[in-house]
Amino acid sequence: MNTTHDDSLAARYAAVRARTVSLLDGLDPEDCNLQPEPDVSPAKWHVAHTTWFFETFVLQPFAPAHEPASEGWAYCFNSYYEACGARQPRARRADLSRPLLREVLAWRRRVDAAMGALLASLATEPDAARTAAIHARTRLGLAHEEQ
Repeated sequence: MNTTHDDSLAARYAAVRARTVSLLDGLDPEDCNLQPEPDVSPAKWHVAHTTWFFETFVLQPFAPAHEPASEGWAYCFNSYYEACGARQPRARRADLSRPLLREVLAWRRRVDAAMGALLASLATEPDAARTAAIHARTRLGLAHEEQ
């Protein structure tokens, strides 16, 4: 148990996630669905994809009571993780008019709340290997989001 380390990771998680959402300031929902070229995904897709990452690789294995988003959303927001199933082709991500941006942001808030609770619970987690795995996956997800 390392409360300082857990608090630090929780603070970093909150800061990175807030920074990403702040990049949407000044954009209309329609702007967030534009895909300027096949190799550049829409802003809405990125916000959803990073949410999908934390739900899929952190919450589902380590917080099994968390209810994931609609199963179809995994198809929409998986990028290249073949073991997780089929996915929307990269060049066609702008074709996804649903879910709406407001639904993606509500999902993101729900995932962020669940991640906050999971990270807070690590202060009393007796299993060091479990804590290390959660930390590693969370740090990987944050690095991915910062890209």
